Amino acid sequence: MLSHRRAGRPRSVLAVMTSFLLVLLVASPSRADADDRVAGHARTWSVAVGQESEHMAIEGMAFLPDEIWINVGDTIRWRANSAEIHTVTFLAPGEALPEFNPMDPRHLNRQGGDNHDGTTYLNSGIMSTMEDTGLDATSVHTYKLTFTTTGDFTYYCVVHGRTMRGTVHVRPAGTAYPHTQKAYDSQARKATAKILADGRALRSRAAEQATSHRVFIGAADETAMVMRFVRQDVTVHVGESVTFDSSLNSYFVPHTVTFGPEPDSIFAPPVGDPTNFTGGELNSAILPPGQNFTVTFNKAGTFTYICTLHDDMGMVGTVVVNR
Repeated sequence: MLSHRRAGRPRSVLAVMTSFLLVLLVASPSRADADDRVAGHARTWSVAVGQESEHMAIEGMAFLPDEIWINVGDTIRWRANSAEIHTVTFLAPGEALPEFNPMDPRHLNRQGGDNHDGTTYLNSGIMSTMEDTGLDATSVHTYKLTFTTTGDFTYYCVVHGRTMRGTVHVRPAGTAYPHTQKAYDSQARKATAKILADGRALRSRAAEQATSHRVFIGAADETAMVMRFVRQDVTVHVGESVTFDSSLNSYFVPHTVTFGPEPDSIFAPPVGDPTNFTGGELNSAILPPGQNFTVTFNKAGTFTYICTLHDDMGMVGTVVVNR
């Protein structure tokens, strides 16, 4: 009996210790979250660049959080969060936001150093979760800057202009933080859900209007982009036409309608005769805002087509032509 009681006692102590450790584990996140608001050593904060749905069908245009409060000496780490290309770009004082030029190395490649003092042009280079973006630049997945002076600093994605911008509020070192990273992350999740819902609504409106003879070349507003042809697979007869319609792109997103071999460059010029397509190469080139592309099919068969800028994201389709 004595040996049994001795054997049982350590188990009781272990149970008490285990319960105590569980209390600590449950309590520690809230304490850590509270500590995160106390000013102290320099910190690194995280901002997501872009949003996307499953299979990259919907792409968002936002930095999340789009507004963040940090202290002098802190660092922000921007993380590519979508296949769509973006940049993190701080303009020099008095510098106008430029139109995106896919041939300009100042837009494509990293510019400036690792610190931000509010006096110079700084650019992350092209940010994307994809390695090959079709541009003459290697995409980067993360970009970090340390802020060395106080002020309110606005930055942009040079690809998407004023539609996609964020603000960094930098206060003196030692200032208490108004928000934690956990709070920013929660805010970002809620904003992402709204952005993707907007994109799905755009896609639904396109689907309601699409027919076998009218395919929408995506859809976009100033919040989200639909990176799909809608409807992407259609059936027509010999002699009939399909109009690829860009009218639902209220915010300009470049696309192409390309049949046959993919061109070597996303900027390839128009090729082929869309009024008499019987197979082979046919390329619309990049379509300006509001411009449609109508193809008349004069041969039976199955013809696949792509957007040369976004085919890796799933923007492809098929036209089946029956006799």
